[in-house]
Amino acid sequence: MFSLKSSFTKNVFTLVTGTTIAQVIPLALSPILTRLYTPNDFGLLATYMSIAAIFSVVITLKYDISIIIAERKEEAISLLIGSLIIACIISLLTLIIVHFFNGEIINLLTEEDANGKETLGNWLYFIPFSIFFIGAFNTVSFWFNRKLMYKRMATSKVVNTTSMSGIQLGGGLLGFTPIGLLIGFVAGRFFAALYLFNRLLGDKEIFFKNIRKDQILFLLKRYKRFPLFTLPAEFINIVANRLPIFVIGKFFGSSVLGNYALMERVLSAPISLIGASVLDVFKQKASEDYNKFGNCKNIFIKTFKSLVLLSIVPTLLLFFLSPIVFGFIFGKEWTMAGEFAQIISILFFIRFTASPLSYMFNIAEKQHYDMFWQIALLVFTIISFVIGVKLNDVKIALICFTVSYSLLYIINIYLSYQFSKGVE
Repeated sequence: MFSLKSSFTKNVFTLVTGTTIAQVIPLALSPILTRLYTPNDFGLLATYMSIAAIFSVVITLKYDISIIIAERKEEAISLLIGSLIIACIISLLTLIIVHFFNGEIINLLTEEDANGKETLGNWLYFIPFSIFFIGAFNTVSFWFNRKLMYKRMATSKVVNTTSMSGIQLGGGLLGFTPIGLLIGFVAGRFFAALYLFNRLLGDKEIFFKNIRKDQILFLLKRYKRFPLFTLPAEFINIVANRLPIFVIGKFFGSSVLGNYALMERVLSAPISLIGASVLDVFKQKASEDYNKFGNCKNIFIKTFKSLVLLSIVPTLLLFFLSPIVFGFIFGKEWTMAGEFAQIISILFFIRFTASPLSYMFNIAEKQHYDMFWQIALLVFTIISFVIGVKLNDVKIALICFTVSYSLLYIINIYLSYQFSKGVE
């Protein structure tokens, strides 16, 4: 297990502390927000966030990942600048797509007589801004991750959720529903990115005047495996993960979608709280060990054991108590969210363990394996929800979804472990 005195444990603790604060705030406010906003409102936000998530995958063409694995500082800086330039270009292209295909996007994702179609159509114009803030935030975070500046990363997460939750709460209290949910979401990403940029501009190692166009182009070519393999793989992954949102909203209604979205929000908290923090530190330490020793097996095993132990108790609580707990905390109209959480609990356990460790695909430069795995994920997601739609039962769809996803994540853990051993 981890030594309490090790730098790895200290770094994880720093990020977990910051992320704990960041996650506790929206979770603590959720019982209030669920009484200010309806399931339909949350369903609308879930659709918007899913669209933003899909577009944000391509915002830097995944070149931001290469910042942390670049061998020299000068290369990392050039990749940082290149990623930000790409983010600007793709944000503009997204604005063009939203403008010319607004109606088509809305009709594809909502019921014919769904309420809020016009509202969602107007919301789509916020997408280019949302994804740029997300891309800029992720890019600069990779730079601070490389420099082991975990306190700044942790603080940025607090800035994000504090501003988001505060604005959503204020909007609800003032009766600005559902627009308060959207403004809060966008503002959170904006202020978090602004905070990191402010710290970046004060970093003496960043010399923008010394950046050369030819060096940026050379490095974009050097790390072309990220847009060629990591990008398609992550795009397929996000489509597979967001597909339930779109299918539930289209075929089962926005109220059911709102309950699903709340369940997902609550269950994603511990993954963000601990899993994402472990990932931030694991990818730095594993990358360092892999470059130095040719493998990172030891840190992989330590991380795996800790993630398993951390997720056992929450999984059991979800499986046995979630319907009662959700109804009591969030209100009776949200009991369905607890029933969904009960079904998803096993997947939560396996996914919580697998997600940080899957970064081994990037470290070992085995992105093509990841792409095929993501394709399988998408295929089984489609099959699961086709079954649910045909039987007109969202719970059957979620059961099929949980079983297939769990099996694929077990395969993912096995492959990640094999990659961590390097070339033996």
